[in-house]
Amino acid sequence: MTLTTTEARSALSATLARFRAEGIGAQPLVFGDHRRPEGVVVPYDLYAELEAQVEQVRLEAAADVMARIDAVVADPSSAVQGSRRGRR
Repeated sequence: MTLTTTEARSALSATLARFRAEGIGAQPLVFGDHRRPEGVVVPYDLYAELEAQVEQVRLEAAADVMARIDAVVADPSSAVQGSRRGRR
């Protein structure tokens, strides 16, 4: 359920108490003007976990890009062959 910003402001203290009681599994507080979702408040431990997962995905993507670059540097013709395979 999306709360208005006024409702969310009023619910912050109760939401924080719920986060303390329920921990990482607590339901987030979703809010926005005209009940259109625009923001989310989540327990900090959940935020920290998600942030770590996002960083891991970024590192894996960067490693993949570096591996592709290394492959092209080692064999520049592989980049040309790879680009031709994608064409029809």
